[in-house]
Amino acid sequence: MKNSIILIVCLLGMQLQVKAQYQEVLFTVGKVQVTAEEFKAVYEKNKGVGNNVDPKNPEEYLELYVNFKLKIAEAYKQQRDTSSKFIKEFGGYRTQLAQPYLNDSGSEKRLVREAYNRMKEEVRASHIMYEMASSALPSDTIKVYKAMMQLRDRILNGTVSFENAARTKSADTWSAKRGGDLGYFTAFNMVYPFESGAFNQAVGEISKPIRSQYGYHLIKTTDRRQESGTVRVRQIFFAAGERADTEGKARAERSINEIHQRLANGENFLDLVTFSEDRKTKSRGGEMPEFGINKMMPAFENAAFELQQPGDYSGPIQTNIGWHVIQLIEKKSLPPFESLEKEIMAKIKRDNRSQLGAARFVKSLKTEYDFTIDERDYRKAVALVNQAGYAKGTWEAPKTRYDRVIATYADEELLLSELLEFWSKNQKSMQEASVVEYLRLLFDVYANDRIIGYEDNQLESKYPEFRNLVREYREGILLFDLTQEVVWDKAAKDSLGIFNHYENVKFDFSWEDRIRYKLWVTSDEKIAKKIYKRVASNKIDKLKKLLAENEALTVAVSEGIAERNDEIVFNTIWENEQGVFGPKAVGEGFAVLQVFNFIPASPKELNEVKGLVIASYQNEIEQAWIKELKEKYPVSINKKVKDVLFLELAE
Repeated sequence: MKNSIILIVCLLGMQLQVKAQYQEVLFTVGKVQVTAEEFKAVYEKNKGVGNNVDPKNPEEYLELYVNFKLKIAEAYKQQRDTSSKFIKEFGGYRTQLAQPYLNDSGSEKRLVREAYNRMKEEVRASHIMYEMASSALPSDTIKVYKAMMQLRDRILNGTVSFENAARTKSADTWSAKRGGDLGYFTAFNMVYPFESGAFNQAVGEISKPIRSQYGYHLIKTTDRRQESGTVRVRQIFFAAGERADTEGKARAERSINEIHQRLANGENFLDLVTFSEDRKTKSRGGEMPEFGINKMMPAFENAAFELQQPGDYSGPIQTNIGWHVIQLIEKKSLPPFESLEKEIMAKIKRDNRSQLGAARFVKSLKTEYDFTIDERDYRKAVALVNQAGYAKGTWEAPKTRYDRVIATYADEELLLSELLEFWSKNQKSMQEASVVEYLRLLFDVYANDRIIGYEDNQLESKYPEFRNLVREYREGILLFDLTQEVVWDKAAKDSLGIFNHYENVKFDFSWEDRIRYKLWVTSDEKIAKKIYKRVASNKIDKLKKLLAENEALTVAVSEGIAERNDEIVFNTIWENEQGVFGPKAVGEGFAVLQVFNFIPASPKELNEVKGLVIASYQNEIEQAWIKELKEKYPVSINKKVKDVLFLELAE
């Protein structure tokens, strides 16, 4: 036991030593300090970039990073980080980067898995809804809850049936006509609280009142079945909507029956699609977008999912827009979890179930930071509110002689003056009796916002990966604007500088020895020999006649300028400045080459390589700039820290 404790202490000591080592300064550039942790994170993140082209060892990368920090030191010297443009751009990026750290990632993962498991099933449920605004105060919701519980008791003791109660009591008139029946649904087809109520109980059970943004629901789960998946179908359609007259409706019914009979007689479905009146799908062979349950009209959807094998077709199906015959193209079951995970996560972020993670996250923060309310001082704050004036929206926050501490968390305080100001700014018309309850809701909102804001400010110190990422974005924005001004724009707009630089480096952009040529390639050796004879004897008219007598694709003709390394050039011709060569076997054909003249190696013209010259000029400007910065900002490298770090990076 003693040995185990000693081992644990030693390991802990080593971890603390390594952690402390990473916080040591590796190098300074002027007043900018770079820790070993920062360099290690950047090096390990980028060491694989460009490995195949120009791999960098730690020493080479350190030189690059020092040069990078020289530019950053200059950006800070010019106070570019204080400009409104930078603050707005960087603030937007940081907000995005912080989002994954300001919610309960564990809750999101559980919700994704829960949603996928529910997608494996479809439940059928009925409901009774009592309507209520999502902004209703707790006292109002309690009244509705109690009334719904009384109705549930009556249903359970047999005083009234669920179906009759739905028909007479439910605010959802659409389902009320069907005794509350909503049909089958799966994950994401209903709002999350309703979905959970239906999925989390057995068939035949009636839930207690469940709150959604629409009100309270009693939910009765009536059936469960395996997921239907999705289908791809094609249709033949004849319009007969509600506005169609009797004759039009009769015509549509006769037409669909005739189509169905012709299919029964063996005619091809695709051939008959030409008669369809659905202009959107007619050009695609009647094919409709892939769909799952609750995406189409019920009659159409039921008929589509009843089809079993590709090629099966339905009988005539009537919907409120007309008549359909449907043919199954493909039936798909639920894909594996891995292929749907990202899609489900995206749906959750748009869905109200994401609020669960947010609530858990705030709760965990309050525990972590020991969020404590001084209820005595909170009541004194409420006593300062004139409830009659507040209910009318005319109350003004009073000035207080003593700023009480209403709540504490971490090393922060939530003060009376701040709370009164927040209450004042969020007044709304209400009943006077509801003011105290509403003030408490506002207090919770304000307290939650404050503690999330506090956590946001701690992210850099709590999470090294976030700190490094934010630093990269900040410095990247600073460097881009500064480099664009000092290097890129300067080089691109300096015409004289570009020309002078070209004169200095033009031999770096030279043509190899070249020829001006014309090339004939044909698969027929006899034709190639005839071409050679006519070209060699300069019988151009006979050559044109020969080419005209053959099909256009028989002989391929090309001309231009080629370098020694071009595949179309024969090595043998370089001993001559001009002439006619061939026929020579090339691939599966035969080639004849005419060389008009030889062009010795020479620098390329500026207009041919201007982009490359500008890039070279930019590099020259940048190197001169770095030299100036090194004189302006002394660079100091801690050799001891460097040696230890580089030894680790080499492993």
